[in-house]
Amino acid sequence: MIATGALLRVLLLLLAFGHSTYGAECDPPCDPEYGFCEADNVCRCHVGWEGPLCDKCVTAPGCVNGVCKEPWQCICKDGWDGKFCEIDIRACTSAPCANNGTCVDLEKGQYECSCTPGFSGKDCQHKAGPCVINGSPCQHGGACVDDEGRASHASCLCPPGFSGNFCEIVTNSCTPNPCENDGVCTDIGGDFRCRCPAGFVDKTCSRPVSNCASGPCLNGGTCLQHPQPEHHILKVSMKELNKSTPLLTEGQAICFTILGVLTSLVVLGTVAIVFLNKCEAWVSNLRYNHMLRKKKNLLLQCNSGEELAVNIIFPEKIDMTTFNKEAGDEEI
Repeated sequence: MIATGALLRVLLLLLAFGHSTYGAECDPPCDPEYGFCEADNVCRCHVGWEGPLCDKCVTAPGCVNGVCKEPWQCICKDGWDGKFCEIDIRACTSAPCANNGTCVDLEKGQYECSCTPGFSGKDCQHKAGPCVINGSPCQHGGACVDDEGRASHASCLCPPGFSGNFCEIVTNSCTPNPCENDGVCTDIGGDFRCRCPAGFVDKTCSRPVSNCASGPCLNGGTCLQHPQPEHHILKVSMKELNKSTPLLTEGQAICFTILGVLTSLVVLGTVAIVFLNKCEAWVSNLRYNHMLRKKKNLLLQCNSGEELAVNIIFPEKIDMTTFNKEAGDEEI
């Protein structure tokens, strides 16, 4: 057995050197690894290899649209799939281009349509309408719309903050309010600015403030973020502002009424006292005048013609009156 194995190894070595010798004689030379040259200057290929120089691998049996790098492989070319590369997956096979568009296959199953005049789009599905023929009339980034070319005129789909037929009008950017977390919005002409409540930052007040971001704790301390206190906004409507507030409460009104009545009584009493005093003086004067006339007449009747001096004493003052019968006058 040992002798037989040694003999086989010797034969294999002779064949190998013989092949190399034959391969070197072929012109052009055979592939030194996959073939050998015979005496008639013909390359003889090893199993799984083919070609004039034995440098091409043999694909798997049944492989239709594939190649190989090693024998019996079936590596599919672009546009083909399946075990034996028999399935056509080229994009243009399904005729994706509409309206007589021309399809061109690209790499990795992609394609491109060359559209006929009057049509546009990836698959030439859009008819060239006003937006394509005349260009977009929309301003401020508005999108031109013409119902895929079927509309007679173009219209504009405006972005937020703009309006008008051609998006030429700048509207209020705060409607609707873009500020979150009760932020107050201010329109600044096509844009907005938010005044954020305490504890929130960012353009729309959407990001809460983290007090631990700056690392305030020293000596290995761990910072814990406390929840932000809730902020309540007092809202007062114009209807509430228009409500009249009474100047006096019910108790105050009662007190002022009682004081007013008492004050009125005091004033009326004072007026009555003054009026009564005046009336009494008037009545006394009338009585004094009446008595004076009676005394005058009595004295003038009793006097024989000589002058008579009569002293009449009044309560307020002392007065002296002289009566003269002949003259009929009086002197004071």
